[in-house]
Amino acid sequence: MPPPSKQLQTDTQALPVDATALFVALQYQLLVAVEQCHDLMPGECLWIEAMGDVTVPRKTQIEVKHYRDKLTDSHQNFWNTIRNWLHERFDRKSYKSLVLLTTQEFGAQSRLKDWNNLTAVQRLERMQKIGSDGAVAPQTQMEEPAEPEDEAVQTAGTTARKPSKARALQQVVLAPESREALMEVLERMLIIPGEDALPELIDSYKARYLRAIRPSLQQQYLDDLLGFMFSTELVLNGWKISNEAFTAKLTDLHSSYSKHPPEFPFRDLRPLEEKVDLDEIRPMLFARKILEIGDEKQLKRAALHRLFALDTISELLKDQIPINSPLQLYLHNHRSNHFVEREAAILDCDGLRDDAALKKASLRFYLARLKAPTEPFCAMANTMPEFRNGIYHMLADENPKDKEKEFHWKLWE
Repeated sequence: MPPPSKQLQTDTQALPVDATALFVALQYQLLVAVEQCHDLMPGECLWIEAMGDVTVPRKTQIEVKHYRDKLTDSHQNFWNTIRNWLHERFDRKSYKSLVLLTTQEFGAQSRLKDWNNLTAVQRLERMQKIGSDGAVAPQTQMEEPAEPEDEAVQTAGTTARKPSKARALQQVVLAPESREALMEVLERMLIIPGEDALPELIDSYKARYLRAIRPSLQQQYLDDLLGFMFSTELVLNGWKISNEAFTAKLTDLHSSYSKHPPEFPFRDLRPLEEKVDLDEIRPMLFARKILEIGDEKQLKRAALHRLFALDTISELLKDQIPINSPLQLYLHNHRSNHFVEREAAILDCDGLRDDAALKKASLRFYLARLKAPTEPFCAMANTMPEFRNGIYHMLADENPKDKEKEFHWKLWE
């Protein structure tokens, strides 16, 4: 994974005070917590930072490491994690598992590789061997050469290659007075190495959990979910996420971003206004039908609504929402209803012979149709009237072979 500072597309180089890597690590921790929240049972909760990186009481405690270098025998991530679990106030016995989850791969010669297959006694023996080697020399033949540190990925003071720090950690962890607590840790400890880094974890999460979410909205969905996990309300109240709160948030997000949204996706029409060119619009069939009832000022709005309907349909199709059949039914229903409404309006004009009066009646009919109640599209509540009116203008732009089935606003034959 390239250093985060090199991923930034900026006009200037990052300064020594750049702390981007810290926030990358935080987002990684939050996303790991999100994945754990999916497994919460009713009544369960998850804590962030209070008792370690990610904690589900009575089940698991996870230390999350987003690092680039190898997980070698003397790496601080391994020894410091165990030291944290040895804290006198940490209730080790209450957890079924203690997990070190890291993006690091094991070093080629690491004696930790088969950790998960060892008994607690064997794990202790392995650690004691590493500790005794360290007492002789900070870098033994069994330990692979130290790799150059990546300052953009490593946080300050975590390089673990300095013998004094590595040795000091090992002495604390392996101290005789800590042995009982250490065995409680080793009985429960698992190492999950080689986990995806943040970009790959994001892609994996989307593929696993967001298939029902519109593709164009998946990143927005994820940002909203991570924002919830990092909300001031949660942080100020101990950073505890309950199964019920997490489920409620997922329900809310699915309602907003689902491929089958219960509500019509609201859109601001102003950006589309710039795309309306009246000189290009006037020759079009739907535009000529508006102009023939004598109202030039209606043309721009009609063109905007038609463009909005076409653009909305295109976006829904791009997001793989199955709207083809519902769209055809929506067009058919509005076409059929329009013919009936127009026939009734023509009857009301019986006796009118003056062209100006017929055009005025036609304009009233046109405006009445635009303000009529809006039928839901694809069962979506609050379907915007601008969309429905755009559908009218799409129908008016059709040129069927059977002229009796043509969509008109005029109230004369």
